Amino acid sequence: MALEQRAQQIISYFEDLKNARSNWENHWQEIADHSLGRRDFTVVREPGRQRQQKIYDTTSRDSNNLLAAALHALLTNPSTSWFDLTFENADLNEDDESTRWLSTVRDRMLAAFRRPESAFTTQMHEVYSDITGFGTAGMFVADEPGFGPRFNARPLQELFIDEDSTGRIGVVMRKFKMQAWRAVDQFGAKQVPRAAEQAEKRPNTEGEYLHIVRRRDLPLPGKINSAGMPWESLYLSFNDKDIISEGGFWENPYMVARWSKDPGEIFGRGPGIDSLPDQKMLNAIWRTFIRNIEKAVDPPLLVDDDGVMPGSQLRVTPSAQITVRNDGGSREPVRYLESRAQLNLAPEIIETRARKIEKAYHSEIIQAFQDPRMTATQVIELARLSQRILSPVLGRMQVEILEPMVERVFGVLLRSGKLPDPPEVIQGEDIKIEYVSPVARAQKASEAQAIIDTFLATAQMAQADPSVLDNFDLDEAARRIAAGNGIPVQIIRSKDNVIQIRRVQAKLMQEEKQKEEALKTADVASRLIPAVAGAAGGGGGGG
Repeated sequence: MALEQRAQQIISYFEDLKNARSNWENHWQEIADHSLGRRDFTVVREPGRQRQQKIYDTTSRDSNNLLAAALHALLTNPSTSWFDLTFENADLNEDDESTRWLSTVRDRMLAAFRRPESAFTTQMHEVYSDITGFGTAGMFVADEPGFGPRFNARPLQELFIDEDSTGRIGVVMRKFKMQAWRAVDQFGAKQVPRAAEQAEKRPNTEGEYLHIVRRRDLPLPGKINSAGMPWESLYLSFNDKDIISEGGFWENPYMVARWSKDPGEIFGRGPGIDSLPDQKMLNAIWRTFIRNIEKAVDPPLLVDDDGVMPGSQLRVTPSAQITVRNDGGSREPVRYLESRAQLNLAPEIIETRARKIEKAYHSEIIQAFQDPRMTATQVIELARLSQRILSPVLGRMQVEILEPMVERVFGVLLRSGKLPDPPEVIQGEDIKIEYVSPVARAQKASEAQAIIDTFLATAQMAQADPSVLDNFDLDEAARRIAAGNGIPVQIIRSKDNVIQIRRVQAKLMQEEKQKEEALKTADVASRLIPAVAGAAGGGGGGG
């Protein structure tokens, strides 16, 4: 298939996805204009331009920031080990060599996430802000040679997606602008001749490009139809209407997550969409309320005249002047126009609407965690409650962005040689990702504390009957307490090492016991020999 024909097929496919997204763009623009004051979809503003002209109340924006920060702490807290690795084969999870290798791999992966140069923490916050505000968000994980994984949150206005037959995202298209000199640097002058020509005269001239990543086995237009990596990658120049780069990925570098999704729809719906009507109402109420307060403080003036002035208009803005007919009475020639606005009703309506917006963003649960008076038990119960309420959302985010992101980082580090060689026993075995949320950590800590409390109570019983301790596997209890307290697995000796140490200790104790018995025997002998010798000598003298 000719490159031009393939390029035209891809552009046609892109136009279909763009048309399908047009209704969402209008919705997202309303959220941007009335709620968040960030991002543009149907309008074009220069960087730094004011975007909050329609926002009179910041309840949605503040709630969105609070929920995004809470998700960051709940799912990907950089100060904690927020995921763990285990084997699908349960027997391997009991093998000390295998589990230690897996623990080392996890630690190196976490170190890659935590590196400031990877930008994971800052970019992930942008993803959470988009998914809570607009319902959909995207992340790109690049594999930079010599460096490793680097994270970049992609603006929603650049992303166009399509699902496969299972409902998972199998196609991601990103339409973006790039300066001419950058295009030449990335693709080469031969691949982008128009950009190369512009780079010599006006290097900052921008061109439009399309990056498409899709599963290679999907029946899509413009296919390469050749064996290779599981994910196909194509770059296309809109200016030249031509494919300028072909390649692939071992994992999908684009992770796109949806807060929740209605059947038949591709893009997600989130708290920003749910709370938009209330936020628009709040803005309207505040706008009217502020205007009436201004008029109450600085009301329009009624000024008498001999007659109504030709072309005179009714102006009721603050400090306005309205010319009225002089009826010849005794009233003041200049007086205020009395305002009869019911200002006392606005605060109650505002409070009601604000509470509804905060409820849509689950602010009550999030703020409860910040109460310093809560006990550990209350924290655990509240964590369980929040987990139940948010479990569908958290589950979707784990499947659509966290799990692919962890797999991508694992693959990047493995191919770059930054992970230790795996033991032979785990060759071909599947690895499972487990997310260590605050709820899971709280439950493990609660279990560890329960074990300690039980032992303390049993110790008192053991004073009367020591055999009661036979009910407990103390080795397993110690390991459970260590796991509950988050002690790294490298600190805990393997079961084989413990058995070997105990054998050595038992042998040393046996040898020590034999020495003591030998010393006792020698001591007894040293006492008996003089006595026997004396008895033998005395007997001889008497004879």
